[in-house]
Amino acid sequence: MLSWLQLNNRLNDPLPTLNSITLNKSANPFKYTVRVSARVRNVRLAVKPYAGLEVVIPSRFPRKQIPGILQQHAAWITSQLEKLSGSLQQPELPPSITIALTNQHFSLDYQPAIRGALLQHGDQLSIQYQDQQQAIDLLRQWVRNQAISLLSPRLEALAREFSFNFKRTSVRSQKSRWGSCSSSGTISLNDQLIFLPEPAVRYLMIHELCHTRHMNHSPAFWQLVAHCCPEYRIQEKVLSKGRERVPQWFLKNLFSRS
Repeated sequence: MLSWLQLNNRLNDPLPTLNSITLNKSANPFKYTVRVSARVRNVRLAVKPYAGLEVVIPSRFPRKQIPGILQQHAAWITSQLEKLSGSLQQPELPPSITIALTNQHFSLDYQPAIRGALLQHGDQLSIQYQDQQQAIDLLRQWVRNQAISLLSPRLEALAREFSFNFKRTSVRSQKSRWGSCSSSGTISLNDQLIFLPEPAVRYLMIHELCHTRHMNHSPAFWQLVAHCCPEYRIQEKVLSKGRERVPQWFLKNLFSRS
């Protein structure tokens, strides 16, 4: 499974809990969340846009050890948080949206109204909204609809091309994974994939389809991936920086409404 933040997320895991700590050489405390995951064996740290530091721990890991771990990695945490705060801007309503997957550009027109609605005429989107949050919600729903219509047919076509079988497709807004494949044959795809170039999306889909035959990352799995997508290493690098291609307004909305 591929992740843009190097952490895993599972629906059955407990919800994150909010904590606070003051690191070495830091005058002010900062907040962090702790999430228990049955999928991890070791503690993982991840700095998420608009949400700060998340500490992911195994199910039976003693929480009293977390402050010590954070102190050990104080320099890295401080550096990452400063880098993130310096790169993020408070996003405003976007004037346009570009769907990199299909190389389509849509211009946006905003109209204050009593009821919210989004109307599309070709490459023009007209958004009627009461407040900024409603406008963003309408845009996110439009992105979801676009993702469903664009991603599912591509996955089905690739399955036919390479003779893979899977049960169903799920398209969601995920914070950590671009895609996943369950043991029951369900392939989940991140709706934000439509902001990435087509070769990277194609590789991600091939990666998950290969999991229908190998539910692991064994040598046999990677041999199958290489057979279907010889340039997969190049596309992995694109995916690793994929978050940089997702609009800031989308990321803020995603991470601030967990």
